[in-house]
Amino acid sequence: MANKRFMGKIHTDPWESLAKGPREVMASLWEGYLAETLGVSKKSRRFKVLRQEIEKAAGFGKIFQDWHTLSPEARAAAWRRLISAARERLQATQESCVRCGECCELGSPTLLTPDLALFQKEVLSFDEVYTLRAGEQVTDREGKVTTLKEERLKMREVLGSRQCWFYLAAGQTCRIYDDRPEQCRRQNCWGLPAPPPAVAQLLNRRDLFGDVPEVWELINAHEERCACALVAQALTDLGAGQEEAGDALFEALHFDHYLRQLLLDDWSLTPAATELLLGRPLTEFLKTHGLAATLTPEGVFRLERRE
Repeated sequence: MANKRFMGKIHTDPWESLAKGPREVMASLWEGYLAETLGVSKKSRRFKVLRQEIEKAAGFGKIFQDWHTLSPEARAAAWRRLISAARERLQATQESCVRCGECCELGSPTLLTPDLALFQKEVLSFDEVYTLRAGEQVTDREGKVTTLKEERLKMREVLGSRQCWFYLAAGQTCRIYDDRPEQCRRQNCWGLPAPPPAVAQLLNRRDLFGDVPEVWELINAHEERCACALVAQALTDLGAGQEEAGDALFEALHFDHYLRQLLLDDWSLTPAATELLLGRPLTEFLKTHGLAATLTPEGVFRLERRE
């Protein structure tokens, strides 16, 4: 009941409530004012970062500590100081990133065509980006699973999390903030979400390797024999009792494996770099279809249902 009575006076005349109420009333009014003024959820990282900055600038800790000893006039002056600090910080950051890191921990960015320059400037290396091929299943930030209709290049994420590879959570800093990808720049946590990029805006392997015949021919050869759509169709045919589909499936598995091994041995690439050229191994794709593919000591793949 107290919140309902006080909230209506935030912009009009809060002085009576502030003059008579304990520090907890002031803190409640202050939190409500901030949420309304900043226009973001109190649970968001942006709110927490801005709140810390505003309260530090206005001396909120000292105000809260001394509240019971302040006169009504001193309370009013302190409240105006808080409001002034909030308005100043809002004006400075109203439509800009405050580097709270929330989007960085929800997933890494998909690269767009302007990000080609990041490879040319050597901000990004082949070890820090991987390919999601058409036909792969992905989970978006809302937890929805979809099947990609076109390939995408993604920044790597910290193992076991969705945190972007370049984000340092301990200090809430990005290692390449000044050269961050285009999708990072389009983040708009202070307003309506940015629209999804058009297909033509997505960076792809042709943009990187189309002018390098040796690499581009290898990528095409892999797609011809190991495309996700071909493997998915082979699985469907096997499920329908067409045993010959198993030959195409195992051929794709072996070609995918040994081509990656060639890149490791003959081209001296890292395993991470092979996932940019060829996408993730087919064994990972099969996991999303409930199958575990294991290479036996004899060099033959064995398929089993995953538990």
